[in-house]
Amino acid sequence: VTKRLQDKLGFSYSVQDWLILNKSLFAALKLEKIAMTLILFMIILVAAFNIVSTLIMIVIQKTREIGILRSIGMTRFDVMKIFILQGSIMGFTGTVLGIAVGLAICFALGRYEFPIDTDVYVISSLPITVNPIDVLVISLCSLGISFVSSVYPAYRASRLMPVEALRYE
Repeated sequence: VTKRLQDKLGFSYSVQDWLILNKSLFAALKLEKIAMTLILFMIILVAAFNIVSTLIMIVIQKTREIGILRSIGMTRFDVMKIFILQGSIMGFTGTVLGIAVGLAICFALGRYEFPIDTDVYVISSLPITVNPIDVLVISLCSLGISFVSSVYPAYRASRLMPVEALRYE
C-alpha cells in the first residue's frame, strides 16, 4: 500500500507506514519475546530438575518396596514404566496448571488493560495476544522435558537388585 501510494502521490510527497515509523519499538518487542522464551525455557528446566530430584528421592525412599515388587516377579521394564509414568504425570499436571494460570493472566491483562507510560511508548496500554502455536510449542516442550527428566530416576529404580534392596530390612 505504501509503494502504491508513493507512486500515485509522486516524489513531492513522502509516504511512511507505521511499521517503519515504529521500527525501534518492534525491534525491542522482538528482542523481548526472544528473552522471554529463554527465561521460560530456564523455568521449565528448573522444573525438570525438580522432577528428577523428586523421583530420585522417591526411589531412595521406596527401595524396599521396589525390591519386594522385583522379588515377586516385576520386570525392570515394569519398574521403569512406573517411574516414567509418575514423572510424566507430574510434568503434565504442571504444564496444565501453568497453561491455565498463564491464559487466565493474559485474559485479565487483555480485559482490564495494563497501562504503560505514553511518554516512552506510542501506545497507552499493553497489547496482549495469545498465539495458540506458541502455547502448543511451549506445552509440548514442557511435556517432552518432563518425560526425559523422568528417564534417569526410572532407570536407577529399575537397576535395583531385589537382594540388595531387601538386605537390611
